[in-house]
Amino acid sequence: MAWYAHLRSPFKFSSSPWHIRPRLLSFSPSLTNRATESRIPWFTSIPSFRQQLARTNKLPSFRERVRCPSVRNQVLFAGLTSFVLFSMAAGTTNDETFVWSVRLSLSAPAWRTRPPTNDEMRRARYYSFGKTLQQRLVLIKDAIDEWPQTVKALAIWAYIQVAQPVLDNAETKRWCWAIGAVNGLLYLAWHFPRTKPLMRARFAHNPLSGFSYTMLTSLFSHRSLVHVVVNSMLLASFGAAASQYFFEEQSNGPDNLREATPRWHFLAFFISAGLFSNLVSHGAFARITYPRLVARLRAAPPPAKSTSPTRSFLAQVLRSKPSRAPAADAGAPLFLGASGVVYACMTVCALAYPDAALALKMPPTFPVPIGFAVGSLVALDIVGIWQAWSRFNHWAHLGGVVFGVLYWAYGPPVWEFFREASLGGLPPSLTILPPVTNQKEDPEST
Repeated sequence: MAWYAHLRSPFKFSSSPWHIRPRLLSFSPSLTNRATESRIPWFTSIPSFRQQLARTNKLPSFRERVRCPSVRNQVLFAGLTSFVLFSMAAGTTNDETFVWSVRLSLSAPAWRTRPPTNDEMRRARYYSFGKTLQQRLVLIKDAIDEWPQTVKALAIWAYIQVAQPVLDNAETKRWCWAIGAVNGLLYLAWHFPRTKPLMRARFAHNPLSGFSYTMLTSLFSHRSLVHVVVNSMLLASFGAAASQYFFEEQSNGPDNLREATPRWHFLAFFISAGLFSNLVSHGAFARITYPRLVARLRAAPPPAKSTSPTRSFLAQVLRSKPSRAPAADAGAPLFLGASGVVYACMTVCALAYPDAALALKMPPTFPVPIGFAVGSLVALDIVGIWQAWSRFNHWAHLGGVVFGVLYWAYGPPVWEFFREASLGGLPPSLTILPPVTNQKEDPEST
């Protein structure tokens, strides 16, 4: 039968007589046959000469492959945003000052010979806001006229209890309360499962994310109730005092432009101080903390592998875990809150009012000089940086202190520069005095 196997036809017949499947014969070697003979899978590609040469090159080290986070984009964002905000705030302040100055000049003969001062425009705004609150009270009374007498009296009393403190406090303090209300809403958003991923991605600044706008949105974001309450209370106290200093500096300068309201100036100061403090914290992490973290990861020994197999579940539970580097578990920090702004306001108040004293109402404490209090907080932050405490953002606190010192020294002239540059078509006096009619008779005509 061996000789019969050599004489078989090259065509292989199937079981059906109508289907013939030829088997091709190849008498010349090909690449496919060679690959098949060497048992190389069909999806394997032969490396080229360049690929073979690249294998001999030195691979980059771990430090070369891991780069530090960027700082340039954050610096540009903070600088441009502050510039735009100060320009817009100066232009809006000029417009409001011009409107109130003209309104007062036309309302009484006392201001027809001279423009109203800053304090006079401030009092006029206070009376106007009080009339607005009274009109709202009248509308509320008309809306609840058909309610029961007890419920109607309770609603009116509640409105007065809210409106009277709002009217009695300074305009900038109302803005601080509004900022605190926004902080409270974002605090609630942190504790909803549906909005928590959004808050973590868009309202918390991560130095490794590469985002710049989160340095702005994180100013209003707090995850802790104590954090949001303390920041809002301190901002309302020191923010109003710092704004009062800005208003006094603007009024004391004989050549300065008149100012009807300091709220836009304070808003630009608030956001710029927050961006500067977050920028300092971002730069410290990118240039100091992150390189140290990478160096510790490189120097950390690899985890020891157990050579003996685990025999039981109890042995697997009781066996010791391999030690890791202390910095390996440390993730990228999240920057939250406006603590840097609070430190900037405290620093401005300490330099502007050095004789002031601080005392807590809850719990009651003895008065402490403001300079001593700010100096103690700065020393505590320096120790926190030295000891690598991660409870608070010490770099942001120090950034706020630096911004407060710089703004106390150069802030009022810079604000005046933006005011003058944003005048546009308005007169430098920011008013239009009506013509004075002379009611005395001419003696020559008689």
